[in-house]
Amino acid sequence: MLHYALHAGSVPWQDQLLYAGIIIAVIAAVFFGLWWRKRAARPRQGDFAALVQQGNVAEAIAAQAQSPLADAADAWQETRHTMDNVKSGVERFLALMFALLSGLLCVISVTAVIGYVWDFPAVDWALLAFYAALGGVTAWFTRVQWRDFRGQK
Repeated sequence: MLHYALHAGSVPWQDQLLYAGIIIAVIAAVFFGLWWRKRAARPRQGDFAALVQQGNVAEAIAAQAQSPLADAADAWQETRHTMDNVKSGVERFLALMFALLSGLLCVISVTAVIGYVWDFPAVDWALLAFYAALGGVTAWFTRVQWRDFRGQK
């Protein structure tokens, strides 16, 4: 989080305001879309044909009397759930990308170590140790990112 706070000073305030406005507009669009869908799915007062089509007539009659504010509260809960799903989906996608990229770097490091070991008498030990350490760190990071992608702790 501190990383974003440090770099936020390098972005002009107009751009930050634009990004914040876009994010708020998307959240508002999702909210109003869910609210509108909930209100449109509810049978109107006196529409008995729509009541009969509902599975439970008593629940449909009770739903007719529900206020737009109650629908807004339900839509807000659905919006929060939707945004949490989007957030977790983005986090999983990023974890997968990091796992693939760090796995590729691990393969490159292991290949370099094998290449140096192949030329055994003339080995640059410092470079061999660097690639071995890099391979170990990237293997660990790949494992961590893969577990994050799969949702494990």
